[in-house]
Parts: sequence; C-alpha cells; structure tokens
Amino acid sequence: MRVINTACIPAIESLKTDERTLLGLFKDFREHPELSAFFPEACRLSLRWVRLSPDQSFSLRELPERGMLVITDGSGEVLGGSPRRVQAGDVVLVPPGGLPGLVGGAPGGLSAISIHFEGEGARWDTPCLCATPAPGGPGDDPSRGAAPPLERLVEENEVHAREFAGSPLMRLIRSERARGDDVKRRMLGALQIWSDAFQKVLCARVVFESHPAASAIAERHLADEIGHNRRLARMHGPSRVPSWDRGIAAASSWFIERMGSASTEERTVLVHFVIERCADVLLTAAQALFPGSNYFSTHAQVDADHFKLGHELLKSFPGLDVASLRGALTEGWQMMNMICQRINDIAEGGEATMDVPAPYARAGELASDSPREVADFIPARAAV
Repeated sequence: MRVINTACIPAIESLKTDERTLLGLFKDFREHPELSAFFPEACRLSLRWVRLSPDQSFSLRELPERGMLVITDGSGEVLGGSPRRVQAGDVVLVPPGGLPGLVGGAPGGLSAISIHFEGEGARWDTPCLCATPAPGGPGDDPSRGAAPPLERLVEENEVHAREFAGSPLMRLIRSERARGDDVKRRMLGALQIWSDAFQKVLCARVVFESHPAASAIAERHLADEIGHNRRLARMHGPSRVPSWDRGIAAASSWFIERMGSASTEERTVLVHFVIERCADVLLTAAQALFPGSNYFSTHAQVDADHFKLGHELLKSFPGLDVASLRGALTEGWQMMNMICQRINDIAEGGEATMDVPAPYARAGELASDSPREVADFIPARAAV
C-alpha cells in the first residue's frame, strides 16, 4: 500500500488550445510515474463517494482488483500493520486484496472518492473499497472487532442500491433511447405519480411519529421536500394531464400505510435508507437527461444529506433490533423496485397510465412551494 500526495504530481498551469489559454492548476495523474504505472491501460471504473465521521471506521472487503482512494477533504488513518495518516490531497493506492481498514480523523472526519478498477468480465456490483463485510468474512479484522450492527445494515442497504443501479430503469436512463422526447415525457409523467405520493408519505410520517428526535427530523424532512412535486410538474408545462397507475399507486399506498403501522426505527429505515438512497441513485443519473433542471439538481444535492439524517438518528437508539430493520429494508426496496419497474414500463411505452378526472388528481396533490403550508400542516399533529 502506498500513499502519494498530489503535491508530488507535476502541475499544468496553463493550456493553450485553439489560441485560447486556460489558466488554473491542473494535475494529470499519469504524469506521476508511480501513478501512471498503477493505472490499467483499459478498464471499467467504479466510482463512489466515501464519507466517514470522526472515529467512524470501516473494515474493508477483499478486492479482486486494485483500486485507489482520493482523499478530497479532512483527514483520517489507513489501518494495518503500519497505520498511515492521510489527509486531503493524498492518493492511497490499494493493491488487490484491499486495505485492512480506514477511519475518519478529528475534528471533521474524512471524505474521499473510491475508485475501483474493474477487470475484464468483472460484475458491476463488485464490492467497493469502503464495503463492510459480514463478521468473519474476507477482510474482517478480529483485532478491531466485528462491524457494528447498524453499519452492517448500511452495507446491506448499499447492496440493494447497487442492485438497483443495474435495474431496467437505470439501464434505460443511461441509454441513448432515453434522450428521445417521448421517452422523457412518459418518464416524467410516471415519476410525477410517485412524487405526488411521496408528499403523502412524508406527511403521514409527521402525523404518526411520536419520538421527539424522530419527530423533529420528520418535520425538517417535510419542510425540505414540500412542494417538490409541483416543481417537477412545472417541467411538464401547463398542458400536462393528471394520470394514475395501478402499480405505482399500490406500492405508494404501502409506504403510506407503513408510516402508521411501523416503529420509529422502521419508518427511519424506509424513508431515509430506502426511499432517499433510491432517489439519490435515480435522480443523480437523471440529471444527464434533464440538464439545467432545478428539480433534479436539487435532489442530487439533498438526498445524500437526508440519508445521513436517518443514519445519525438510528445511531442514537441503543439496542437496535436489526433483524426487524432488515425486514423493513428488504420489503421497502422490493416496493421501490416495483415502482421503478412501472416507471420504466411507462417510459418505454409498453403500457400507458390511466387518466383520471382532474378534480380527483388535484385532491391527491399536496403542497406548494409556500413555507406557510408547512406551518399550517405541522401543528395538526397534536390534534390527531
């Protein structure tokens, strides 16, 4: 394992192209002999963003291929026989087999880009550099103990997210045919049905939540999201006809019902782990289809933060029953996959949505961009 600071990479301070000079500081990793030798000539790249809080650690899975960590912010420590301090600007070269572990440093933790070089025939879901193994699995370090149950739940959530990244809808979004106007129009229409329903999911959570800390997060989450369905609707223009789909409606109703019947911990998993992580994958990729869209760019920024809200909340609960949370996690991803499969089917044109009368559709919509509507809604919790 080697750590190379970017200060050692030769700088390109100007670039003259077509008689234009671009000023700034550029560094080509291949200009550093050791980095250049480390890069494969041709490969697929698996890129993931890593964030570790102070003293938060990961035990790393065994990797079939080499990879690297580019530390973008903060500092931490690469664990092993000879622990190494790393900080922003460092590049950690990870040999096949991975690293024994990584821990965020004080006071601000660590952020990094995880780069995995996938060899010929490698699967898209090969483990990332920051994957936490099951106890006793490859890369587990007995001297540091097994990963906490919540962190194993986070990794299980990432497995679901990686599976979703290879779903038909995500393959469609990455394809050329998704750039057709008809496909985009149908995709937006189907996504609108779920976006309207999601507002009801958040409102139901606020109404039924009784735990003080969870209630505060639920209200903050609703305040962040309220009106986003109308922001999406404005992308259709005034001629959009409200529509309904039996599959999306059924799966959406399941989430709404679970806000009333689930425990605080299960609600947190469904909203912050399942829905927000799925949205992070989906809406970030969809930015390429809808450049300049305020709706997609906003969600690309906030969905990861909403996931962290739920993670921090669960960390504050002692004695988590992870078995029940794993059940909620699996069921939630199954329902989200059902919704996204329907969105894919509609976008592909295989099956159209059902149109419903406009007054019914308006009654089902909730929230505008006005913060006043948030204030009007939230006090209603006390009367329920």
